[in-house]
Amino acid sequence: MENAILIFALLVMFIGLVLSTVPFFPGIPIIFVAILAYGVAEGFQKISLLFLLLMLGITIFSFFVDNIAGWVGAKKFGASRAGVWGAIIGGLVGPFFNPLIGILVGPFLGAVIFEIIFSQRKFQDALKVGFGTLIGFMGGGFLRLLLGIFMIVAFLMQLW
Repeated sequence: MENAILIFALLVMFIGLVLSTVPFFPGIPIIFVAILAYGVAEGFQKISLLFLLLMLGITIFSFFVDNIAGWVGAKKFGASRAGVWGAIIGGLVGPFFNPLIGILVGPFLGAVIFEIIFSQRKFQDALKVGFGTLIGFMGGGFLRLLLGIFMIVAFLMQLW
């Protein structure tokens, strides 16, 4: 029975790991919930409170990664406040049109459009901001992927 619980927890963690690369998706919280559920199922014999608190801290940090990564990327490439808001709105709206592509194209287009309309930027300058936003979101996805891998490896080390 314990092996089945472990396999299920690892499967859920893998799903969380895949989702962790997508901006605004709760991949890291899914990994945390799988670790917590495994701890509950096995009576917290192998998962300590300190370990859970560390994993919770990483999970909370991952929420900031989404917001900060896009913002840093946009600001690094000269985004105005309007461009940052455009990227955020685009990141929320884009996936409704095409979940996979919209996650990346939405923030890019949002930043470009808002820079042109609200900040009166030239198209080329707005494109630069859009690419900066895209780089920021992709960097955030990479960082969340690393956090997810760390959580899963730490979980496995906790068991052995």
